[in-house]
Amino acid sequence: MEQQILEWTNQERAKVNALPLRWNNRLGLAARLHSDEMASHKELSHQVKGEPPFTQRLSERGAKFSGAAENVGYGDSAEELHSGWMHSPGHRANLLNPVYTEMGVGIVRAANRLWATEDFATSLQNLSSEDFEHTVEQQISSRRRDHRLGALKVTHPPELRRIACSGESSAGVAFSALPHHDTQASAFNFTTPSPNDLPVNLMKKVLELPSGSYSIGACPTKADNNGMSTFRVLVVLYR
Repeated sequence: MEQQILEWTNQERAKVNALPLRWNNRLGLAARLHSDEMASHKELSHQVKGEPPFTQRLSERGAKFSGAAENVGYGDSAEELHSGWMHSPGHRANLLNPVYTEMGVGIVRAANRLWATEDFATSLQNLSSEDFEHTVEQQISSRRRDHRLGALKVTHPPELRRIACSGESSAGVAFSALPHHDTQASAFNFTTPSPNDLPVNLMKKVLELPSGSYSIGACPTKADNNGMSTFRVLVVLYR
């Protein structure tokens, strides 16, 4: 039934030109455990007494994500569950949201009733710090080529990555990683779930430089209280 609901969901997403969702075992486990809790308590809820918020539940099962949503319901059959979600505006919006990339479904039968949970997530790419930095580098190079600008020299100072891993949120701390402290420079310190999703002000500055170089350091962050994961990135641009 769980895989059937994934299949039906992707059929509906295709109708609105949304990419299909991939099955995620961690989301599926979290969904199944929550359905079991609802069945045990005979309560339809996103947070049964004693449970953490749903995003924390997903994180505890090992899911890494930058966004998530959840549908819950009960019914007599998988068809009834799916139909109920599709005819509810909020649940339907979760099902068809193009932001989400993965899905897990958990269905538990108690007596003659099916208790069900659908968990959706925008997966955090499984990248190392080095991979993330190099993908950002590719993004910057591509944007400059599109504007017929020359390439910027790039360095990856270990100190800059260490600062990113420290969780320090000030842009000013990045200047300590500059090879020459008297160089004219601009520093950026931000978090992002994807190396393809960079701040507008950073990209604006990148395209303003006729020439020069930059340093970059990135580090995955620990999941926050909502279970969300991301990367902290420090970029220093200098002439």
